[in-house]
Amino acid sequence: MILEAIYNGEFYPSEKVVPTSPAYIEALKTCEKLMEQLSRRLSKEDYALVEELQTQSSIAQGEESECHFKYGFSAGLLVQQEAVEQVKKINDK
Repeated sequence: MILEAIYNGEFYPSEKVVPTSPAYIEALKTCEKLMEQLSRRLSKEDYALVEELQTQSSIAQGEESECHFKYGFSAGLLVQQEAVEQVKKINDK
């Protein structure tokens, strides 16, 4: 049950939800190949910059995902609230 998982500290959507689409998997493979090519072509200093760019980009994407999660969750609650209000109006008539 979701409430038990939240209470017990076992609810980690950012860690448990991983895309499985072919496009996502292909993009990861492509990124890995590109990083391998860059590691061979660039100096150690330049490659370190690329790795730092990748790290910072991942942090930014994580922050963006968190915002989307919060907004989506909030929107879902608003939809639920509105649905309950509509049912009440129908039942009151």
